[in-house]
Amino acid sequence: MQDAWSSREAWVYECLCCETTWDEVLEVRHCGDGHGNEAAIYERDGQPCTTPWTDSLCPKCQSRNVKAWAASRKAGDMPPVRDGSDVAMVFHLRRIHAW
Repeated sequence: MQDAWSSREAWVYECLCCETTWDEVLEVRHCGDGHGNEAAIYERDGQPCTTPWTDSLCPKCQSRNVKAWAASRKAGDMPPVRDGSDVAMVFHLRRIHAW
């Protein structure tokens, strides 16, 4: 049995050549295979497309030097710095072959 659901994601793009910014809303179809694996298919205007962070083209200067981020995140936002406990846990899990 497959689990499937759809969602909409807003993405903000910025051209690093001409500094134009724009946003797009994409339909995302998520499919689970029942074994813990998941696939996501992005659609723009009803047509399948590549992921939002690859192959973006500036509408003004046609440059491919484009940065993309999810609209919930603003430019310059950085995730919080993690302490060393995560790294120690990863090494522990690898040592016991749990990861």
